[in-house]
Amino acid sequence: MKLPAGLAIGVCSHTGLVRGANEDDYLLATPVGDEPSFLAAIADGMGGTAGGAEASRTALRALGTTLLDANTHAEVGKRMRTGFHAANARVFESAAAVPALRDMGTTMTALWLDPSGGVFGHVGDSRLYRLRGEVCTALTTDHAVKEGESLLTRCIGGGQAACDPDEARIDVEAGDRFILCTDGVWNVAPPEEFAEIVGGRDAQETAERLIKCALAAGGRDNATALVVDVLDPVLAGSVEIDLPRHERPDARSLWPSAVSLRPAIWSVLVLVGSICLLTYSAMRWFGALPG
Repeated sequence: MKLPAGLAIGVCSHTGLVRGANEDDYLLATPVGDEPSFLAAIADGMGGTAGGAEASRTALRALGTTLLDANTHAEVGKRMRTGFHAANARVFESAAAVPALRDMGTTMTALWLDPSGGVFGHVGDSRLYRLRGEVCTALTTDHAVKEGESLLTRCIGGGQAACDPDEARIDVEAGDRFILCTDGVWNVAPPEEFAEIVGGRDAQETAERLIKCALAAGGRDNATALVVDVLDPVLAGSVEIDLPRHERPDARSLWPSAVSLRPAIWSVLVLVGSICLLTYSAMRWFGALPG
């Protein structure tokens, strides 16, 4: 993908060691236009394997479509809020159309960078951090009640026809590092270890170390981390980069067999009984057994 020359990024996502599928998703995009800019967004779906994955994917697509629309000249903060509203509407409509997906919803946290600074949008309990110097600060506030496991108080979809996203403009300096991560990362990494990891030099290595930390803690949830380094806030020019395309290890090796696809014991018994009956009948027909 093309990336503004003033940025470096890292990304890593993993299903974890307990879940059967990854309901997290993320979006990285560089709009085509005269002014260099960049969008990074992350979503943590909920509502079951199919519903959660569909919710996070649908929300990110709607957000991206709104923010990257070359024909829209509205101020980026307004576009960010409009994008979140569009994401909620799309997820709500999809859930209403398919009964099996009626409870699907997702968190979503997004960061937009351009030469004038940055804007973030946020709903749920995924997080955006900024590392400036040696100080790591959470820029978002969780929309959740902590009672053993997080209970979301705001989300995209989840049966709600509208959402109320947080949105704010932030200043950006050379040397800033932004970290977007789902609760499968920040909720299991001790604060001291989290701060030590995000202080690493390389963006991709930092993202991978965050996921390794989550897996070492048991990997009970999907875990996704995006790391965005600001080398030059002017963001002049562009570079071509390659990003990891697959989880490591491959998540398919962790998928449990669906119960509906396992051979039922009664069908085996019927088959064995039928074979025995046919064998008995044939033997009697040829006189191998007394009448």
